[in-house]
Amino acid sequence: MEKIVNAITVFKNRYESIAENGSAKIVGREEFTLLLSGIATCRKTPGIPVHMGYETLYHCDDEASVQQVKAHLEQMFGVKDKDSLMKACYHIYSGCSEYEQFMTFWNGAPLFDRKQLNEDGEKGFSRCIKLAEYFRPIVGEKGFYAWDINERIGLCRTAAACGIISDEEFWEITDMWVCQAQVFYHSFAEYAVSCLCGAIYEMGRYGDDDLGQFFEINLNVLEHLLEEGGAWQRARWYVPKEREWAVLLDSNTGCIITKKALDTQMNYMYREEPMKEYPDSGWRFFAGDEPEDYIGNSENSSVCALNTICNLYPEIMAFIYAEPGRKFGRHENGWEEET
Repeated sequence: MEKIVNAITVFKNRYESIAENGSAKIVGREEFTLLLSGIATCRKTPGIPVHMGYETLYHCDDEASVQQVKAHLEQMFGVKDKDSLMKACYHIYSGCSEYEQFMTFWNGAPLFDRKQLNEDGEKGFSRCIKLAEYFRPIVGEKGFYAWDINERIGLCRTAAACGIISDEEFWEITDMWVCQAQVFYHSFAEYAVSCLCGAIYEMGRYGDDDLGQFFEINLNVLEHLLEEGGAWQRARWYVPKEREWAVLLDSNTGCIITKKALDTQMNYMYREEPMKEYPDSGWRFFAGDEPEDYIGNSENSSVCALNTICNLYPEIMAFIYAEPGRKFGRHENGWEEET
């Protein structure tokens, strides 16, 4: 595993240091969505004899191909309709949510008590968190979102190709993953690094057999996408005209943040007991240098959805399950607990 991690580090240093192609074209949201499935789209699928491309959705051109694709999806993923497609997207490609859980443990604000796991559950958790920790220095809070986004969009593309979902349903389903990509990444190079780490994590969960070969396959695909003439080299990272907000949390609880923190940068946070009469998370966020009289004036604070703050500062997702009474400050090396 150390050899693979070193190779990914070399890959990261190489591509993230290269400036975006100045002549790359500006793509619209739909083309960007298809580009996010770059790795998945490069794989061959029974019933789809050509590369599906990135400019438009691909559709099978005869009934025999439709049936061949449908049979493949049902056999490999259990997908036969929209509901089973969504189940496959989230149950098969779940590395990003698992990494989120691991971050809460690494930062001392665990999502749950590991003692509640049975013996098999603890063994599985220990194996996966140890594997994920290899990639933590490389991806940080960006985690494995890119790999899951790539695979989920790719699976939905195949489902749309054979008519399991309509084109309209495809764009509606994938919209949330495009928003997530915008929160965590700012270039195809960053996205590619997360894809590579997520790919190895997914395969590594099931053992080390053929892990080296799997890594080489995905590395070659990513280099093809990023090198001169590649799809990710020819296109600019999509930036919407107005900021879009991804759904990063299951709950709709709120928080309080000072207006100075919203206008500048949030550097200090603590959690107090939530107000029971409101859907309150108990989290309070500050720039860190507000005077007492400023904080004491309610007009200088805003009530926001906690999900909004996580969109602005996704690294705080590792702390949101911390018990009331805990405080954290931003320092040179990241967030640290304060007494």
